[in-house]
Amino acid sequence: MSSSFPITFPLILESLLSSNDLTSDQVNFLMNSWLENKIEPVQTGAFLAAFRAKGISGDELSVMAKILQDASKTPLNLPSFDLVDTCGTGGDGANTFNISTAVAFVSAALGVKIAKHGNRSASGKVGSADVLENLGLPLKVSSENVIEALKTFGITFLFAPSWHPSLVNLAPLRKSLGVRTIFNLLGPLVNPLRPKSQVLGVAKSNLLEPMSIALKGMGLKRAVVVHGAGGLDEASLAGENEFRFLDNNSIRSEIIHPSDIGLDEISNESLKGDDLQTNSNILMSLLKGEGNKYHKEVVALNTALVLWASGFEDNLSFGVKSSLDCLNTDKSWLLFEELRDFLAN
Repeated sequence: MSSSFPITFPLILESLLSSNDLTSDQVNFLMNSWLENKIEPVQTGAFLAAFRAKGISGDELSVMAKILQDASKTPLNLPSFDLVDTCGTGGDGANTFNISTAVAFVSAALGVKIAKHGNRSASGKVGSADVLENLGLPLKVSSENVIEALKTFGITFLFAPSWHPSLVNLAPLRKSLGVRTIFNLLGPLVNPLRPKSQVLGVAKSNLLEPMSIALKGMGLKRAVVVHGAGGLDEASLAGENEFRFLDNNSIRSEIIHPSDIGLDEISNESLKGDDLQTNSNILMSLLKGEGNKYHKEVVALNTALVLWASGFEDNLSFGVKSSLDCLNTDKSWLLFEELRDFLAN
C-alpha cells in the first residue's frame, strides 16, 4: 500500500519503533537510500536495531531482496535451465561442519543444477567460501567463467562480495555493530542467478514464516525453509525438524523426525566441525565417499530436500537413499575437482 505522506527517515524509524511493518514504498525508499549511500551511519545503526527489535516481515524481505538482486552484477547470459541454491542464514552457533556446502556438490552429482551463493564466515564458524577456497577453489573469478562452469558441470559458486558491490559501503558498519541484522537474512535471498528453487536453513523458528513468505514473493517455484532440531540452520538428526514447504504458490508447515524417513536420531554434537582445516578435511572426506555414518546421513537428509525442491524426487525417503548411494562413491569429489580446475585456469 502506498503512503499518502512524504516518506522521510524519521517517519520510517518511528513506524519501526512502533512495531509497524513498512509499506512497500517505504521499503523501496529505505533500501535505495542505502544503496545510494544517502543514509548516515548513525541512522543505519538505528534502522537495523529497530528492524531487529520489531522483527522483519516476509513482504519487507521480499521487496528488499528484489532491489538487491536488481543492483547485483547479474549476467545477461543466464542459463535457460532452472537452478537451486542451498544458502542459509547461518548464525546457529552450533559450529557444525559445512553441511550445505557438501549438500550442494552431492545434489549436483545427482543431476540437480546448483548455483551455490556464499560468503566467508561472519563469526567463528567457517563459511562456505572459506572451506572451498582452502580446498583450492578460487573465489574471485569472472562472471563469464561462473556461468560457463554452471553450464559445463551443473554447479557453480558465487562469492557474494564479488556480486554485490552496492553493499560494500555497509560492510564496515555491519561488522562494527557486532550483531546479526536484516542483511544476514537478505544474503540467502539475493542470489544474482535468480534460482527458481532453494533450500534455506534458518537458525530461529520465528524466521520460518517470513523467509518462506519472502521466497514466495520472489516467485520461486519450490522451496524448503527449515529450522533443525537443536537450533540448527540445517535439517538435523537430533529430533523434530520444522519445515515450510513452498510449492505452486502455496506454503505448508510440516514437522519431520529423522525416523520418519529411516534415519537414526543422533545428537548435534556428532556434527561438530572445528577450524578451517578440520572442516576442509571433513568436506573432502565426505565428497570422496569416505565420511562417517552420521556426517553422511545429515548430508543425505538435506540433499533429499534439494531433490524435492528441484522436482527430482518428491519422496524424501527415496531422496535420502539416492543421496546415501552417491555419498558412498567419489562422484561428488570428482565433480568438485573438475569445477576447481576449470575456475583456476
